[in-house]
This record gives sequence, C-alpha cells and structure tokens, in this order.
Amino acid sequence: MFLWKCWRDTRAFFLAFLVIAAAAIPVIGLACRGTNLMRDDGITAVISTFALFMMVIPLGLGAIGATHEFAEQATHFLFTKPRSRKYFLWVGCSVGGIELSIVAVVNLLASWATMACYSKPFKALFGPAETQAVVELFLLGLFVYALTYSLTAILRNGLKGLGGSLGILTGVSAFAVLLRVRWNIQVPIPVQKIGSLPLAASYTIWMAVALLFVYSAHVAMERAEI
Repeated sequence: MFLWKCWRDTRAFFLAFLVIAAAAIPVIGLACRGTNLMRDDGITAVISTFALFMMVIPLGLGAIGATHEFAEQATHFLFTKPRSRKYFLWVGCSVGGIELSIVAVVNLLASWATMACYSKPFKALFGPAETQAVVELFLLGLFVYALTYSLTAILRNGLKGLGGSLGILTGVSAFAVLLRVRWNIQVPIPVQKIGSLPLAASYTIWMAVALLFVYSAHVAMERAEI
C-alpha cells in the first residue's frame, strides 16, 4: 500500500524525465543529421547530457518524494500507522533510487543506440574512460539523491531539503577548490577516487556515506515528535 503511494506521488515527475531521457540524444542526432558532429563529438554530448540528468533528477526525486511522505501533515498520518517509521523512510527512499536507476539506464541505452548509427566501430563507443565517467556520474546521482531525500525528510520541507543539499554540495566543492588552489591540498569530492585507494573501494566508501545520510534521517525520524 505504501509502496503504491510512493509510486503515485512521484510518477508524474519520473515519467516526464523518463521520456526526456529517452529522447534527448536521438533528438540531438536528428538535429545534426547530415553533419559529422555526432560522429566526432557525440560521446561528449552523451556524457554531458547524462551528467545533467544525474544532477537534476536526483534533486527533484529526493525533494518531491520525501516531501509527499514526510511533510508536516503527512507525518501525523504515517506515524500513527502500525508500521515502524524506518519502514516508511527506507521504502520511500528505495522507490526513488529505483526510479533514478531506470532513467539512467534508459538514457544510456537510447544514447548508445543513437551513437551506433553515427559511429564506427560499434564496440568503440564507450571506452574505459567513458565507462568510468558514466559510472561516476551515476554514483554521484545516487549520492545526491540520498542527501536530498534525507535532508527533506529531516526538515519536513522540500524547498529546505533541496536548498540544504545544494548548499552542502556547493560548499564541499568550493572548499576542495580553495584547498587545492591556496595550499595545493587535494581533497576528493563525491564521488572521486580517494587517495591511493582502488576505484572500487572509493566508490564503496562514497555509497556507504550516502547510506549514512539515510540512516541519519532514520535516527532523526525515530526521535521526532508527532
């Protein structure tokens, strides 16, 4: 029942971006038909478009999904149900994560199919560097989603959660740039490689941090007053 409610609350946003994600690169390909732009620079357009989606959609899904479930009026209803509060939080968060993953996969498949029509050979469309960039962008999307959803659930306000998430992400990036420029200190930002750790270990740590955001929201919800 609650699973259906989560889907119903976010489906309009999800379906709208699903259509946009599926059509973005094919439309660009049609606009560039008769030129060599897609063959020469198509992969740049694919990654740039995917990066945009992996920033905008997580912010929207995190704020919208948590607002519907944990706004002031909604919590009075949910917290009187026989289910535990953590159930509502983790199920709601999981629905948005699945929706984000679907949008990402659809966008990449549509982009891959479009690029295959313009680039030869087919197997060279996504090399190691491009694959790593796509993986990092997807994990960044999950990180941003977890942060935005958690802040929105804690603050019980979509705009506050969205603003807080943007503020934290911007602040961390600016702080890392300041350290690098001013004192030549390299500080990784989500979801970059951490020091000399392998990429897989770095990614695992960043995803653990993302889950820690949700767990923090879980703790805050358990202690919140109705």
